[in-house]
Amino acid sequence: MLLSNPSGVLGVMLAASADGVRLAVMLCGIYIVWMGIVQIAIDAGLIDKLARLMSPLIRFLFGKQTKEVEGLIATNLSANMIGAGAAATPAGIAAIEKMSKATQVKASTPMIMLFVLSATSMQILPTTVIGILQSHGATNAGNVILPTIVVSTLSTLVGVIIVKMFGARESEVAETGASVKTDGCEPGEAPCPQ
Repeated sequence: MLLSNPSGVLGVMLAASADGVRLAVMLCGIYIVWMGIVQIAIDAGLIDKLARLMSPLIRFLFGKQTKEVEGLIATNLSANMIGAGAAATPAGIAAIEKMSKATQVKASTPMIMLFVLSATSMQILPTTVIGILQSHGATNAGNVILPTIVVSTLSTLVGVIIVKMFGARESEVAETGASVKTDGCEPGEAPCPQ
């Protein structure tokens, strides 16, 4: 194609590049607005209030954490709920770093839970998706709200259940001192044959 119709290929490449730049600029605008709103909420103390409100849920999902970590988790979860994933990411990373320093563990169950919640991202208002649809000329971009709520809620519930199941199993193994068999080999044995 490049050899038979180079001007056609180059035209498509340039048009796609221009579309990509336009989309990136539009997404930057959306992220800047939401990150600004999140920062205002932090400065106004709303995140601390939100963390207190969400404290029972946070304790159920993440166990006992410091107030600072609970605030970072609340920021991450609330930013994800409004579809501002870019604004949620710094708070999530900071929360995981603080949990890691406190426990000296690379991947504890609460860290995995936060990762799963960030990845499944239960969204009440999918602002980024709506913005992308509007930028591409969708007339009813808001029609994605209900399906997004349903699908993201289901994926989040499945993720929470799986992490809780494996976390409970990990706790049970740690409490009983039982060894966990993997691939038919006992821990401490010579490497398993491949």
